[in-house]
Amino acid sequence: MKKYFLLPLMALFALNAVAQDFDTEPVVKFDNESENLKFTIGARMMADVAYYHSDFTPLKSGAALTDARIRTSMTYQNWYFFADFDFSKGKFKQKNIFLQYAWDQNKDQSNWKWHAIKAGYYNDPASMSRNTSIGSYHFISRPGMVNALQNGRQLGVSYKYVDKNVFLHQGIYAENLYNDQIAGFQGATISGRWLYLPINTETNTLHIGVGARYAKLKTGTVNSNVVQTNLNLSTSLETYVDPDAQFVNANVPWASDVFNVNVEALYRGKKFFVRGEYTYKAIGKDRDDETLFKNQLGTLWSWGSLESWQAGNPLKTSHFQGAYVEAGFLVFGQPYTYNRKEALLGGLGGKSLEIVARYSWTDLNDVVDGAYYFVAQDKYIDNGILADYPVASTSIGGGELHSVTLGVNYAINRFVQVMVNYSYHNLNRDKYAYDKNFHGVQGRLVFSF
Repeated sequence: MKKYFLLPLMALFALNAVAQDFDTEPVVKFDNESENLKFTIGARMMADVAYYHSDFTPLKSGAALTDARIRTSMTYQNWYFFADFDFSKGKFKQKNIFLQYAWDQNKDQSNWKWHAIKAGYYNDPASMSRNTSIGSYHFISRPGMVNALQNGRQLGVSYKYVDKNVFLHQGIYAENLYNDQIAGFQGATISGRWLYLPINTETNTLHIGVGARYAKLKTGTVNSNVVQTNLNLSTSLETYVDPDAQFVNANVPWASDVFNVNVEALYRGKKFFVRGEYTYKAIGKDRDDETLFKNQLGTLWSWGSLESWQAGNPLKTSHFQGAYVEAGFLVFGQPYTYNRKEALLGGLGGKSLEIVARYSWTDLNDVVDGAYYFVAQDKYIDNGILADYPVASTSIGGGELHSVTLGVNYAINRFVQVMVNYSYHNLNRDKYAYDKNFHGVQGRLVFSF
């Protein structure tokens, strides 16, 4: 019974073929002209192979099915529905699923204006890279700094305005998808992306702009009858075959107020593109000190006053940052395209060959000057002297990563693409003192219809 229910259900949710996760226009279409209805069904498969070489800690070379999706869409007048489901690695994962209502204020291209209201589960709008589908990406993986510092899909509602020279997208979102916090309010996010396009023609585009995001975190685990929030920032070494994120990983306990500021720029010509982003993240912290202090009274290591307990367990705002720049040159094939309604660079279309290069910097180190890293206990001592006081450190050594990637992409046709990337990573992290240099050669086969 379930299998007969699933396909009609999937057909109820979708967006048209220019949505951020439809990399090629689906070839399976159903039109009902009398009802003004259009349905599409599409799929995508990605298989990766990778070989790694490192100084000390090995990565797992091999092959993996990294993406296997079914995607459906329906359009009715100004309404668009979209659903996207991933079955790779033998697990079901929910991707985009949302509803959008859009309208043109003026269809005259010289004074064209477009509005949209969007609701459901989809990408946070604050960054360019996160909103670009991996199927349209010109590299096998997004930059490490994007994976670590920028945010993915969220449940919420947003409004978008687009004209020839302006792109504005802003919304409000829930902290988690299923409202599965321990108790109380789950928290919320306000996010947006705002661009100006001084050049916007059929063959050339230049956009510059900013993104911003504020999140109030309320979910977490129970610690001494107090809900402890936690935020983990991490990235793999820009690969999906071994997605282990142990090397660049920052755990931020008591995270409460998270601020992201993002600056981006993109230029697109017929045969050349360059784009980049810089992200700064500040994480403010909050906890119920009085309750935690009272809970430890009478224990072996109890503190005599609230002030002394706070001095031994200090809190401070954590700061992280990163940036990347990407460039591509089209040897032959159809010119690069630009999606005005999403403010994104398109993928390869038809038979094409391109060469790409990228530099990415990810900094998850927020270490107090003079702090000492105590290897035996995997912790920092902020005063630089190995002692029992203060018992907690405000330093976080998540790692600093510099990455360089070179790639060649060949689209056999509009359905099949082959990608080859070489990446070099240089790591600076106290926890992995012997791991400095990582090399990786990756290949990908993409099939999408």
